[in-house]
Amino acid sequence: MAIDLISTIKGSLLEGFYPAGWDLAKLDACCSHPAGAIGERQTWWNPEFQPIECESVSDFDTMLGHEIALQIKLARDAGRKLILILPVGPMGMYRWAVYFLKEWHIACDHVHGFNMDEWSDADGTTLPADHPAAFRLAM
Repeated sequence: MAIDLISTIKGSLLEGFYPAGWDLAKLDACCSHPAGAIGERQTWWNPEFQPIECESVSDFDTMLGHEIALQIKLARDAGRKLILILPVGPMGMYRWAVYFLKEWHIACDHVHGFNMDEWSDADGTTLPADHPAAFRLAM
């Protein structure tokens, strides 16, 4: 028997922690696929998913910043709200997102952002925004 999260969660402090709708076995199966060679299309990918290779971290920052800004613009143009889950690392893309949004004169009052991996206590209280370890400070 393998020792992994799924086989050891029952009876642990994590039992009942994850949302009831999460199918951990399905998530595990999805994440267990090998990455494949760069540019090699995988059979399980959504037909609309198209990876774009970046030559450098700088290219990645610029291209991802553009994509974030574009999604914000498209949501604005369509008159809908947008919720983004934003990683705190890497962060170079945010200066580019801001750059494009300013160039395009796009307001962001329709955008709601959540910091990925920000931890809280059982009551949902996160670190104060000015705490050195707070993701809100980094963002």
